[in-house]
Amino acid sequence: MPRSRLGPLAIESKLGDHPSQSCVWRAIHVQLKKAVAVKVFATPFGGTPEARASFASEWEQLKKLQHPAIAKCYGGGFEEKDAYLAHELIEGETLALQLERRGRLSWETVLDMAEPLVAAIEYLHQNDIVHGRLESDKILFAGLSPVLIDVRIDRINSSYRTNRPPTAKELAMRAPELLVDPAAASRATDLYGIGAIMYLSLTGLPPATGETIEEVSQSVANDLPPSPATLVLDCPVWMNKLVMQLLSKSPTDRPINAGAVTLALAEVRKRSMSRSGVAEHASAGFSALAVTSQHDRDVARELLGRDAIGMDEDVVEVPAWHDRPLVLITGLVAVVAMFAYLLWPLNEDQMRDRAEDLLVQQSRNAMNQAKSSYLEPMLQKFPDGEHVDWVKEQIDRVDMYQAEHALEVKLKRNLPLQNEAERLYAEASRYERFGDAATALDQYRSMQTLLGGDPQYRPFVNLARRQIARIEYEGVDADEASRMIAAKLAEADELMRDGKVVPARKIWYSIVELYGNNDNVAPLVEKAQALLAGNSNTTESD
Repeated sequence: MPRSRLGPLAIESKLGDHPSQSCVWRAIHVQLKKAVAVKVFATPFGGTPEARASFASEWEQLKKLQHPAIAKCYGGGFEEKDAYLAHELIEGETLALQLERRGRLSWETVLDMAEPLVAAIEYLHQNDIVHGRLESDKILFAGLSPVLIDVRIDRINSSYRTNRPPTAKELAMRAPELLVDPAAASRATDLYGIGAIMYLSLTGLPPATGETIEEVSQSVANDLPPSPATLVLDCPVWMNKLVMQLLSKSPTDRPINAGAVTLALAEVRKRSMSRSGVAEHASAGFSALAVTSQHDRDVARELLGRDAIGMDEDVVEVPAWHDRPLVLITGLVAVVAMFAYLLWPLNEDQMRDRAEDLLVQQSRNAMNQAKSSYLEPMLQKFPDGEHVDWVKEQIDRVDMYQAEHALEVKLKRNLPLQNEAERLYAEASRYERFGDAATALDQYRSMQTLLGGDPQYRPFVNLARRQIARIEYEGVDADEASRMIAAKLAEADELMRDGKVVPARKIWYSIVELYGNNDNVAPLVEKAQALLAGNSNTTESD
């Protein structure tokens, strides 16, 4: 895009996994001083009045969408021959980059990702919107939470759309009916897209193969991909079944709607996290005992090629060693023993051991499972047990981790904070990130004083205590704020000399916003205000 301004937006740099092919830019809303992602559509002659009116109606509908797993749309506009949509800027990695870096994701991670994505698709469908282009580069991660981007009301018929033809990799992720008619996007094609995303994430491979457009199109139309469980041995059978149903060639064979997929994912989580689920998984494969009829025997002979070596129907067969009664009885006893081992109630020490195995993984999914499956049941079953203090400590630790993660997601996505604990901790953290440990320490201490007696704020009070201990260990200086602000002003001066106006202005804004009411550093704040005002005037005159 040749210009450096687009309406109220100052254009900075291209975004996307492949910027040279992208039409999405990072921009700053000049009046609001807010970073956004703006997608630009170039249209010959700027489009007809009818097309412009339709596009304006579209962005008004997009602005109304409010879902934690969907990037917010702030609106759009026209500038000469260009049209644009401004969206929430998600500072994170795409699923495509994650897979490029890691190869594939664990089934637990795929489950954690699929649940909010399906919820987002269900929300769109409830609002009569079809995404139509679910691909790995349209899923960004805000921390650990997936966010769906590039939502459109009428992707196919709008005059303002990307006209680049799809690549073979993109076609490999699309439903068969879209290859016949690109305008056939429907709720069923979105469900296929979810299945394709899950398949790609689980296996590292797309659900269709081929190097050229023609080869991929043939594969999408005719070839059923190998099931994930045959490529990834630890994939639960229930997830495997759901993914393959989502990838059904016929739309009518897929789940009835996104709500049904949500229920199926809940069942996957329930069964996969249970001990009985492991036993079901182990017994879900082929068993020689299942061959009972003469027809089955005939099929088995044909498959094994016994006729080719002169097998006579009248010959009395000697049972193989694994078909002998003693072996079968021994095997049955072993299965019963396995079930007894899996279902026998765990004692306190065993529950602690299993909780520790999960906690040491340091993943959100493992910590949540440790809390729900072992820590909380230990408190209920052994309220006076020898590990009760350890259990309470670990529950506090998990609650702290969950609270901190949830707050990080809200801050990255500019979601409203729900209570005073979140607000105070976010404010203290901001001082700490800015480099002012002394003020951050005061904020954390005030949290401890104000909220320490309220159980509902316990996770954030514990987080504050953790930060207090860390800052006190590292040491603070009463004059640190003055020195830190002076250093930040010097950093902004250096940025200005290099022509980097936007980063310098961010520093001045932060100083004014954080320390505007601090009389001890008033001269430094006034200097930041003056530089901000002077730079603003200079920019406007230029």
